[in-house]
Amino acid sequence: MQKLIVILGLVAIFAYASAVECPTDDGSTPQYYPHETECGKFYECDNGKAQLFECAPGSYWDSRQVICSTEADCGDLLTSTATPPPSPTDSD
Repeated sequence: MQKLIVILGLVAIFAYASAVECPTDDGSTPQYYPHETECGKFYECDNGKAQLFECAPGSYWDSRQVICSTEADCGDLLTSTATPPPSPTDSD
């Protein structure tokens, strides 16, 4: 059962990666596009191929600045990202 869930998850990831139509000639600089439903994800198009990326926990894709930011305006997109990890504690 776990194998099936993992396989379906991978299929979903690859399906999303192909949801963006990348230009076949994007020059020497990759192009970036927001994810269609989730604000914490974005695509990088390089050499005509899209790759899905996820912003660090607590940050979201800002298309105007072309970076992940904690101050991005997500509009109506989902903003569900993992919570930031706890700060390390000094155990010495």
